[in-house]
Amino acid sequence: MEIRTIVAAVDLDDDLSDAVIKTGISMAERLGAKLHVIDAWPPLKDIGFPYAQRAEIKYIKLDNAARDQRRHALEARVNALEPRAVSMVPVGDAPEAIATYARNENADLLVIGSHQKGLFERMMSGGASAEIIHEAPCGVLLVTPGMAKADAG
Repeated sequence: MEIRTIVAAVDLDDDLSDAVIKTGISMAERLGAKLHVIDAWPPLKDIGFPYAQRAEIKYIKLDNAARDQRRHALEARVNALEPRAVSMVPVGDAPEAIATYARNENADLLVIGSHQKGLFERMMSGGASAEIIHEAPCGVLLVTPGMAKADAG
């Protein structure tokens, strides 16, 4: 199987985001693949009150401004590491948004971070990585904290 397109999905607030981006860069360089780095933005939830239209418009504007800030932060981080990479902030719940983006770009490999939660944490919060793996239209490479430490060391 030839790998031509790699999508590295990060959460910029996560301590593994740089390791995921660097792993994506390394894989793309080795394989001569195009790299996309994305950070899914959660969708707005409907306020649901007809009389709250003004508040809802303000809420939408604030959300758009925050998303633009995230997009600029992602672009800056990615450009500092690999200026040829594409950066994008798709809207949607992370597992679905990441899988949809990967599918739309015909990704051959998805690179994501995994914090390897314990059993109790997985039961209470679920595992975004596990959901992404199930939704992914291609192979998935998990970057673990141990892998990130080994790379930094």
